[in-house]
Amino acid sequence: MISFIWNNVSFSITDIGGGALGMTIPRHAHSKNSYELHFITGGSGELITDFKSYRLKAGDFFITGPGVYHEQNTDMKNPVNDIFIMIHAVNAGRANAISSALLNTHFCYCEGFDYTAARQILEEYRAKKTDFKSAVSGLAMKLLTDIARRILPQKFDEKALEENLSDRRFVIIEQSFLYSPNITLTELSNKIGVCERQTQRLLKKYYGKSFREKKKERAFHS
Repeated sequence: MISFIWNNVSFSITDIGGGALGMTIPRHAHSKNSYELHFITGGSGELITDFKSYRLKAGDFFITGPGVYHEQNTDMKNPVNDIFIMIHAVNAGRANAISSALLNTHFCYCEGFDYTAARQILEEYRAKKTDFKSAVSGLAMKLLTDIARRILPQKFDEKALEENLSDRRFVIIEQSFLYSPNITLTELSNKIGVCERQTQRLLKKYYGKSFREKKKERAFHS
């Protein structure tokens, strides 16, 4: 097992692998604080979640986090090739604004991701040269930073510098509207740990909108 600390959170890498997928991966979900990172390097396949299916191709990236049921099919004539890295957050309660963005993203899919760091991690892990664990740890921190930059709002930099509780709530709210379009006010309030009235105040502070107005805006841009 390889461990490292990134933005206040201790992570353990529990599995690393890659290559051609020659079989269907049946429907499953990962445990609490466990996240599987997939980097598609070639071939063709399909990712199926409970809410959407995705055609997989080179350059695609997706996270499947705790409780997200998914399965994966491959094109037997042109099998999907991928690199996968399984990580587990040991002390998620210490997360700052940036690591919270990752930990609160239980599912993410994006195209055109540079998987160079993931490829280097796999190469180091397989070669097991002297002090490979340190090399993998450093590359893993770089990789998580690359991922955070893709999932954080573009104008997040100023908020991230403060790294206080308000920033963490801002990230949770952003991610919730982005990846959970059907979330309720009660569910959002529970996520950020405040009452519904305080949640409405935070929405007014960050966006100048009520919960209902923010949901309408999200639906309009979907």
